[in-house]
Amino acid sequence: MSESSNHENVVSLRTERDVKATQGREPQAVLARMPAAMHLLREKARQTLQGLLRSLFDKADDALFELADQATNNHEQNLYFDSMRQVRLHRKDTESAFFQHIDVNFARLMDSGAFPEASAEEAPASLDNLSLVGNEELEEMVASETMVNRANEQFAERVQHLTLRIDHLVPIKVYQKNNPVGCDAVCAAFIEASGDIDIDVKARLVLLKLFDRAVMCQLGELYDQLNQHLIEANILPSLRGGVGARGVKPTASRRTAQSETHEASGNESPVADENAEQLLGTLRELLKAQGAGAAQTHAAAAVGPSLSSQDLLSILTLAQQRSAPQTERAHTVSAEDIKSQVGHLLARGGAGERQINDIDEDVINLVSMMFEFILDDRSLASPMKALLARLQIPMIKVAIADKSFFGKGGHPARRLLNEMATAALGWQDSGEENRGKDMLYRQIDQTVGKVLSDFSKDVAIFDALLLEFRAFQEKDKRRAKILEQRTIDAEDGKAKSQRARAEVDAALEEITAGVELPSAAAELLASAWSNVLFITCLKQGPDSETFAQQLQAGRELVWSATAPMTGDNRQKLLKLVPRLLAQLRGGLEDIAFNPYQMGQLFKALEKLHLDILRSKVKAEAPVPLVEAPAVPASSMSEAEAVVPESPVADIEAPAVVGQAGLEVGAASSDVANEELGERTEEDDIDGQHLALVSNLTQGSWFEMSSAAGETYRCRLAAIIKPTGKYIFVNRTGMKVAEEDKPGLARALKEGRIRVLDDGMLFDRALESVIGSLRQPRGKRGG
Repeated sequence: MSESSNHENVVSLRTERDVKATQGREPQAVLARMPAAMHLLREKARQTLQGLLRSLFDKADDALFELADQATNNHEQNLYFDSMRQVRLHRKDTESAFFQHIDVNFARLMDSGAFPEASAEEAPASLDNLSLVGNEELEEMVASETMVNRANEQFAERVQHLTLRIDHLVPIKVYQKNNPVGCDAVCAAFIEASGDIDIDVKARLVLLKLFDRAVMCQLGELYDQLNQHLIEANILPSLRGGVGARGVKPTASRRTAQSETHEASGNESPVADENAEQLLGTLRELLKAQGAGAAQTHAAAAVGPSLSSQDLLSILTLAQQRSAPQTERAHTVSAEDIKSQVGHLLARGGAGERQINDIDEDVINLVSMMFEFILDDRSLASPMKALLARLQIPMIKVAIADKSFFGKGGHPARRLLNEMATAALGWQDSGEENRGKDMLYRQIDQTVGKVLSDFSKDVAIFDALLLEFRAFQEKDKRRAKILEQRTIDAEDGKAKSQRARAEVDAALEEITAGVELPSAAAELLASAWSNVLFITCLKQGPDSETFAQQLQAGRELVWSATAPMTGDNRQKLLKLVPRLLAQLRGGLEDIAFNPYQMGQLFKALEKLHLDILRSKVKAEAPVPLVEAPAVPASSMSEAEAVVPESPVADIEAPAVVGQAGLEVGAASSDVANEELGERTEEDDIDGQHLALVSNLTQGSWFEMSSAAGETYRCRLAAIIKPTGKYIFVNRTGMKVAEEDKPGLARALKEGRIRVLDDGMLFDRALESVIGSLRQPRGKRGG
């Protein structure tokens, strides 16, 4: 920046308040309180933004270098070269600071006091207040506000939908400016994060233009992904306008049910509460239409004095505490049984003639129906469903105390139930004796027990238990993630190794096709040089320059051992041999090849070349190329063999003159045969199930049945692209299954694998109740 921007009367775009806001402050403690859907949203946004920032900095390097190359004088050229160096040096710090700002923005939605925004007195300068802004920072400000305004206009509907859905999940009101992944927040985070890069204003404007193209203009796809993620989590699914969701659209009845469930969201405003309470009215009307409401129950019965909701809560608390010691038997208490318990307790207190009022009775019926769905849900193991079913009376109490409960997606009681159900999705029952030793089972059991013993009327207990359970989950996930990553890395490494070996075998088969290679050259090529090619192919790829140079050395070795010694060829061989031997020796030393074995191989090769030059070599029978031994990881040196331009550049692979002299390419042939077999297998499977496999996403949970009939739960951890393998792990991150695409399609077709529904349990239960009540009476339960 020039001296003018440091003038004492200039207002900085990066205020001291913004710097201090994040110094020594970590938002992770606040972020831990976010709902599960928000955690996943933050992770998805982070992954996408990391890719966009990577693209930005790669392009910045090229752009600044090109500007330096086109500079008309040394001063300008040095300016761009210095800027390029500064951007490189600060790249990691800028990315880290960028995501720190994004995390702070997320944290503010949970606790605005933890990371307060700027006050009116210390607010950053804007285009509405430019009297003290320097010319250079004014250019930067104009550029940033222009890109933000353009992005907000371009992605208006998508940002609006995302903002409404986030607002549904958090306690702080969310709007365009404080949406943590909105256009304003993303641009501001980059401006702040890149503030420590000391570059000239010309270079900074170039960086901002690249940020606009590489990041801001690409945010539309990010918003589509995040909206779709929240739609799949049943967060305001009816807001579908122009979001561009790529999933299967729900049926009209399902959309209506989801809309009724979620549109009356958990905002704290009176209007939101009123809308949420309307859902209960709709549900009661559906109950009445089905003949299951309180009005029909009381129609033929004498109606006594009405029992107040507060008195009913006190009686239910007694019933709840009586149920606390219950064991793991999977059952729910029917609505009639609960009302019978209430009547019995009233009678014992001398108030048996009092009746539950119509609204509270309908609430009891609705919650009981929801828990019937939970016990029928096949996505959870029976012991886990038994634990969660014990929360039926507490949930009835919450719904009676807060009539807007059914429409509040962010209610802590709902969030706790959803969080425990999501954690239990991959839980595998190992028998009654081992359940007490399982950490997750014990944690859920303890959490349910605390609700039953401690919950009276204060719903704050659900918030406290939710934080406690999430802290447990974070530790559990970290342990599983480490093991899972090791599994994925091992599978990925194995796949790359197989592909590299196949590439090398195919290349060697090509350069030795149709020749009878003498044993000295064949052994060196098979047992030594193939390892050099393998390691280079593994590390740099088959299209790398180094691999091409090493493969050319292999061609030259074959030519040197098989070419007829005419006058020209003799001169070429004399020039070639010293350089070829040096190149072969250098390549083998780079992979730490056995020195004694290498000495023996080169002695045999030198003797072969001398015999050829003296025309003493005799035709030998074809010598098979044995498979090269595995190379230890310690031999993989980072050094690269630098090969000078060949003096015999016109040497090509020998023409095919008959039966191949070397049997190479076994691995590549096997791979080809496997791929051919795979295509044949796919032909036998209908396209519908293959399409289902293609749409499987990482992180999805499944229930699988083995050939022996054993059933287990697993998650799709990775799809290894080089081999097409689908890797499945259990809840602890340990690999439990490996399948290819045809195998998975066949398993789906035969019913040996089933996708588990990982949607919010409470929300799915409520949606099921609404769908059930909407059916004609004769079809219910069918």
